[in-house]
Amino acid sequence: MTYRLTALALILSTVGCTTTGPSRTTHDSCKIVAPYAGPALRGPVANSVTHLRPLDHSGLTSGERSALAAAFAKAKDATGAPSITAAVWQEGGAAWAARSGTPDGHIHYWASVGKIITAAAVLRLELDGQLSLDDPIAKYVEGVPNGEIITLHMLMTHTSGLFSSNEDPQVYEAGDLLDLEGVLDVVRRQPPYACPGAVWRYSNSGYTLLGAVIENITGKPYHVAATELVLSRSAGQGIRMLAPNESLDSIVPPANRRSDPSMDLRGPQAAGGAAADAESMALFLRDLMSGRILPRETVARMLAELYPMHQDGLWYGLGLMVYDVPGPEAALWIGHSGGVPGARAVLVYAPEQDAIVAVALIGEGSAEATANLLLNALEPE
Repeated sequence: MTYRLTALALILSTVGCTTTGPSRTTHDSCKIVAPYAGPALRGPVANSVTHLRPLDHSGLTSGERSALAAAFAKAKDATGAPSITAAVWQEGGAAWAARSGTPDGHIHYWASVGKIITAAAVLRLELDGQLSLDDPIAKYVEGVPNGEIITLHMLMTHTSGLFSSNEDPQVYEAGDLLDLEGVLDVVRRQPPYACPGAVWRYSNSGYTLLGAVIENITGKPYHVAATELVLSRSAGQGIRMLAPNESLDSIVPPANRRSDPSMDLRGPQAAGGAAADAESMALFLRDLMSGRILPRETVARMLAELYPMHQDGLWYGLGLMVYDVPGPEAALWIGHSGGVPGARAVLVYAPEQDAIVAVALIGEGSAEATANLLLNALEPE
């Protein structure tokens, strides 16, 4: 099977960054939850999860491993990335992994891909009876505009209407750590994109608030709670959730352009605070999709209500994205993309190939196009 990526070669370079959105409203004008008024939702892809059973493979063949190495070399040249790491996993054998320009002992930053971990932590707490996605955020965090009607579900699906803190000019220019109070200052000062429930609009602020909910319930810092609730259940043990005071010496730094302010990678936390090697990320997604971290029914629920993002073929559920990959033969990916100025990442499951692919690179190249090249290196079913 050959995927033609066309638009996907460039989309999602701005996940978590400024995008064109609806006209703004005011907090005071939102008294009740508004009916959703955006483009039509996508049908659920729950069957792709329910039937996830990568058991018919005998692992990657020697021919596939050679083809993956060649695809990786091609991607490295095409992206011009000074540092790139990638991994591909299928049932039945060890994962394939490669890296270039990455010093020994160093790992990459995965940006918004870490939202999967935050969403899984919230759903884990719900399974344990400690919260409901229908709870208003005001139950856990004071001072959120319209906090009595904005639910945890809205925050997770980006339908709360709250302004995204990373789009605030003051925050963007400063590039400093932004704690909960800083995010609350932004969402109080900036008008909402829309009343709660009315539209889909990507908002890092919502995931910062979800991190505060996790801390409120567990009594532990986000990076500790997320590790205990989610990552401890996975074989991907090379994943670190960055703490606010953590050293970044072993993290490959983004390649910032002169026009871009420097960004402290420890700032996003629950909105995207994971650093890891590619193989650990691939194993994490394998463990999530196969029911080792959350029950399969819960994972299917993450993909049952899919809102259209601002790029064609992209949809957002409960912390997971769905990609309708363009090409002669329609293809489906499930996972998440991430990016900050000077770094890109993607982590996806391709059900038709029962394969997981993880890519992180430095620079402005496309992690999605690289993932596509790697998937194309696998032998057809």
